[in-house]
Amino acid sequence: MDVPGTHGAKKSPLSDVAGLGPEQLSALVREQTQRAIGETIGRMPRFGKRAKLMAAAALLALYGGGALVAAAVLVIALAVPAWVAALIIGVILLVAAAVVRAMAKSRGGPDTGVETGLGDR
Repeated sequence: MDVPGTHGAKKSPLSDVAGLGPEQLSALVREQTQRAIGETIGRMPRFGKRAKLMAAAALLALYGGGALVAAAVLVIALAVPAWVAALIIGVILLVAAAVVRAMAKSRGGPDTGVETGLGDR
């Protein structure tokens, strides 16, 4: 099938599509949908491998962060009891999380992402 908009330099693709009959328009939409699905499926193995590597990197970073938190607790535990050291580090992490959340909420606007309907809590 000849794709509208690929012939004639002065015609716009919209005017080409507007001149199609219902069967031709249906065939065009079906063809373009199949082409888009084919391109997406062709890229999926590459994206799947990349996603797995990114997830592995995130998991390793999480474990690394946990090890650093444990090291900080152990260093502070040299001066105070271990439970106090863990409490101090826990409070520091919670305060840091609250600051980052406040920064994220202050950057509101159209680029905040998809609305879930659940509200910002």
